[in-house]
Amino acid sequence: MTKMPFKFRFFPFILVVCCMGGLVPVQAMAADRCRIQVDTILAARDDALVDPRLKKHVGELQSMFNYTSYRLLGSKRLNLKTGQSGMADLPGNRRLKITPQKIRGNRADISLQMLKRKRTIFQTNIQLLNRGSLFVGGPKYRKGNLIFKISGSYKKPKKF
Repeated sequence: MTKMPFKFRFFPFILVVCCMGGLVPVQAMAADRCRIQVDTILAARDDALVDPRLKKHVGELQSMFNYTSYRLLGSKRLNLKTGQSGMADLPGNRRLKITPQKIRGNRADISLQMLKRKRTIFQTNIQLLNRGSLFVGGPKYRKGNLIFKISGSYKKPKKF
């Protein structure tokens, strides 16, 4: 029995693996993507000023939070794959780590973790409707509290 040259010994194995790659559904190879926006709001009771960029949300904010003043401090947009984390810088030397866990139907499971000097000070999981948003109450800051508006949209990969 003659031995095959070394470079051809693994050819059948490589051929089978390559052919099997064609059998893997495209959706398993492509990750779900989420576009997430985090708006950081300072809510206080010191005056009645409402940031013009928040006027359309003031009714909803006042029904959930007992404040008279709402100022938009910043926004961060992230484009993340499921399982991938992104960071939003927050006031007071804090950062918000956002990780889309999975997408099921019309909802995305998202993990939120607030860090201060690399230490977790807050952690929760939310479910966000596609093209929806929700408000999350945050820590004290200056003469008020931080509130985060988390908005998101996503697409599942097309099935072929």
